[in-house]
Amino acid sequence: METLKNRVIAATFAAIAATALAATGSTAQAQDKATIVGSGPGAAAYQWAGALAENINRLKIDMTVTNRASKGFVANTRMVEVGGTDFALTNGIFVFDAQRGAKPFEEMKAKNIRGIGPVSVSWFQMAVLKDSGIKTYMDLKGKRVNYAEKGSNAEFMTRTIFEQIGIDGDLQKEYMRWDQAATAMTDGQIFAFGIPNPIPAPSILQASAAAPLRILSVPDKAIDYFISSNPGYFKDTVPPGSYPGMENESFDTVAYTVFATANVKTSEEMVYKFAKATYDDANRDYLVATSKSLGAGLDAAKKDAFLKQMAGFGLELHPGAVRYWKERGMIK
Repeated sequence: METLKNRVIAATFAAIAATALAATGSTAQAQDKATIVGSGPGAAAYQWAGALAENINRLKIDMTVTNRASKGFVANTRMVEVGGTDFALTNGIFVFDAQRGAKPFEEMKAKNIRGIGPVSVSWFQMAVLKDSGIKTYMDLKGKRVNYAEKGSNAEFMTRTIFEQIGIDGDLQKEYMRWDQAATAMTDGQIFAFGIPNPIPAPSILQASAAAPLRILSVPDKAIDYFISSNPGYFKDTVPPGSYPGMENESFDTVAYTVFATANVKTSEEMVYKFAKATYDDANRDYLVATSKSLGAGLDAAKKDAFLKQMAGFGLELHPGAVRYWKERGMIK
């Protein structure tokens, strides 16, 4: 009887231990749920964030990532700084400004943003209908223009350009999402909308399905202002053929690199898994098939120039990213 009693007791303790272990495992799984923000529907950054999240989820690496819509990179930079998201897409321009408490981040001096790696390149694009007769930014004076959602990178860059050429106060402003703006322009409710995106930008493609477009060249005065104010910007000329209506027209604009970032308190293991899933060559085809413009960032990640670029912005690598790039031989 004593032996049987001992066996019952042992079995009971084993069951309790197994339950505790299962509970611990469940807790660990819950801790491996993360969020990422890129932008709102109609912007490439929304697709990028969705592709990065879905890639991780399909790999079943004890980590799930949810793509949450946001107002864009200005909002993302604030969110990742305060821990409102685990991962965020932004650019060195905004990290640089946020760390200094410079416009549009006067309310903060960011200390909690950490870098992971490059995602893509964005060019600022102001789209108008080809048959509108609008050929320059000055032609928009007095007209209704979409600035994008308040707090977004698009709103910041659009406003800055019009401020630099002196007509910001002469415009009728709207603050719609990019997909909404594309519909509004083709319906004749607005004359133009601006978006910093890779080429082709989803919302501009949406508008081009209804009518040929023109992308306006950013005035040199505005481009020079961006470059002088922040080392993350550079001038670029986009060759002809970018959109229907632009088959024989190039345009000059300002561009920048987009990075994946994390909050300093996001766990090292989660960031390591994120980096490995994103930058391992085995996953490149899936990511590019999901969002073609991710290819520029994945190619940039094959050389250490992006690490030097991040250092130039003062964007410190997250320990989980350090671990990954060391394994890749990018960091000694």
